[in-house]
Amino acid sequence: MRALRVLLALLAGCAALLGPLGPAPSAAAAEPEALVRITLTAMTPALPERDGTITLTGRVENVTDERLFRLQAIFWRDQAPITGAEGVEQALASESNVPLGNRHTPVYQDLYTPDDPYLQPGATADFTLTARVADLQLSPADGLYLIGVHVLQNGNTTAVGRTRTFVPVLAEPPGASLRMTSLVVLGSRPSQLRRGVLTDDHLADEVRPGGRLSALLAAADSDAVSFAVDPALVEELTTMRAGYAVQTGDGSTAPGRGQADAAAWLQRFSRVRDDRDGFRLLYGSPDIAALVHDRQTRVLDAAAAASRRVEATASLPLLVLPADGLADEATLRAAERLEPAAVVLSDRSVTDGDEPLLGGGDRPPVVRFSSAASGGGPGPDPRNTPVQVRQRSLADTWVQASEATDGVTRGRVRLVSATNQVQGEDPGVAAPWIRRTTLSDLLSGTPARWDGRLSYPAEAREAELTSGQLATLRGFAASWSTYAELLVDGDAVEIAGQAAVARAASTAWRDEERLRSPWLETQQDALDATLEDQLLISTNPKVSTIAQDGVVFPITVENQLPADPDDPEAGAVRLRLVFVSDNRQRLRIAPIELGDVRDGVRMIRAGDSYTANAQVSAKANGTVPVRAQLQTLDGTPVGRPQRIDVRVTQNGTTGWAIAAAALVVFAGSTALRIRQVNRTRARAAELAAAAPPAPSGLTSAPPPEAPPASRPDPTDA
Repeated sequence: MRALRVLLALLAGCAALLGPLGPAPSAAAAEPEALVRITLTAMTPALPERDGTITLTGRVENVTDERLFRLQAIFWRDQAPITGAEGVEQALASESNVPLGNRHTPVYQDLYTPDDPYLQPGATADFTLTARVADLQLSPADGLYLIGVHVLQNGNTTAVGRTRTFVPVLAEPPGASLRMTSLVVLGSRPSQLRRGVLTDDHLADEVRPGGRLSALLAAADSDAVSFAVDPALVEELTTMRAGYAVQTGDGSTAPGRGQADAAAWLQRFSRVRDDRDGFRLLYGSPDIAALVHDRQTRVLDAAAAASRRVEATASLPLLVLPADGLADEATLRAAERLEPAAVVLSDRSVTDGDEPLLGGGDRPPVVRFSSAASGGGPGPDPRNTPVQVRQRSLADTWVQASEATDGVTRGRVRLVSATNQVQGEDPGVAAPWIRRTTLSDLLSGTPARWDGRLSYPAEAREAELTSGQLATLRGFAASWSTYAELLVDGDAVEIAGQAAVARAASTAWRDEERLRSPWLETQQDALDATLEDQLLISTNPKVSTIAQDGVVFPITVENQLPADPDDPEAGAVRLRLVFVSDNRQRLRIAPIELGDVRDGVRMIRAGDSYTANAQVSAKANGTVPVRAQLQTLDGTPVGRPQRIDVRVTQNGTTGWAIAAAALVVFAGSTALRIRQVNRTRARAAELAAAAPPAPSGLTSAPPPEAPPASRPDPTDA
């Protein structure tokens, strides 16, 4: 009986080379340019039996500028089995007419009608082809077979389009089993400009029924499946649920359209979080490798801190997932410093061995995922349809299980981040040799020893955020740091800044500078307006004094940040005023600590001004330009500098008279200004009784178009 099986296998191999004994035309040896695109939309069953059938369903699209005549879809297969990883790789790399294979001509479908024999440019036609496995004359050996569809035109034997996929045809499953861990990644490109305002409405499309995030969340809500969520996504959807606006191109805003869908998504997410195996990612999913290589690891600390503050995800353990799972040693060290439950890396970086869980010493474990798990089938395109991805995964896992010795259980981790990796509401792949397990179950095991060596391809370095993007990120982070340092109570601004900076460093901005630039510029402009235009210096631009020490002239600093009647300290700033002389040998002006002392802290409250006397030390006659500059207590310049021309003269009486006159004039103008500010405050107090105060537009101002539900509580930081 065994000899008969060998003989049949040899005969089938010959049949694969020579073609079937009959009039069936063989595939052309030279592949012409495709005139149609064939998309496989379904294949049933995924694992056909030899006494069963295979049904292929798909769509044919005319991709030319001319109409095509009398198209016909025909079932195709290669009768020789693929039995190992090398054969899979060869098939993936081959052209679509290699191997030639054979058409199964009894199974075909006309893509036209007698009344309408043409397929117009851009038009599509659907097909369904069902063949009995026994009629395909496959080799009796277990293995992977290439099965697909050819499209012919007007009876010509040269195919005008092809598609193919892997199909395991097995008498029995392999002796070894494979533990499959599916990790669904929930994240999206940042869009929040400030509380209640987004830069676009792409999230509305992703969370609607049938959208990408809805499909992924449904997949995460499965048995023996794990998920990892970006807290920034949950925070933005929470903003949408409360009611939000979208900024338009001219700077105005329009009501968003995803409020109800965001609420429904968050409701289901709450159930998934409570019932399934979940983890949280770093806030904003920053480009870890780029930040490490540009020495901006403080952004990673900010992302970690922001991740802990999102209440809906704070209880989940932290996973660190570098972009594409690629890292060098420095990137891995930076990830480990954040003390995650695990660092998730691709087998393109961890190239030695095939164990899914690695460790060494007291360092966090490394979860090694298969980069091939997101790959599709052999060409031509489209090769990444859900059908192709599923069949590729079945092929890879069957090879891995078949090549295991002594029935050893192997492991495999697959990341699920796109809808083509999802089968209905299930992210997994079902097969007799696959045992599903969660990531927590995997982490509870003993890691395999690993020497820590990593591969970081040159193309990975080239894919990082660009030097220009990193430069604007550095400036953005510095502006937020300055803003927090400026305020007497900068905790709320520090929290908002950490989240904003993490979003600006997101991996999602790779190759997306066209979208990132206006998104970031809007926020940077708001910061610049606060730090440069809300703190004013007022003084006489021309000052005369005598050549001696101890002469003074008045100078006023005004804090125009918005005041909060319910919190007098809100918007209060800590400042000092320094003077930079063009000639320090001839003239110097001492720095001034600004503000009144309140509760042991020197400050200028929002809406207040403070007048001080600048002390001049002059050594010689002449005019010396001086630049007056406001600084935070750590020496960072804020506000706009003001030039003062200080004229030094030996004419004591005249000089003193001029200085005194300037003092009287300036004091009078200052008094007038103070009376105007007091009248304005009195009017503001009257209005405050009728309406709540407007919060800062930089951090929490609701858009005027947003519904009342979107307006945040004034105490919400």
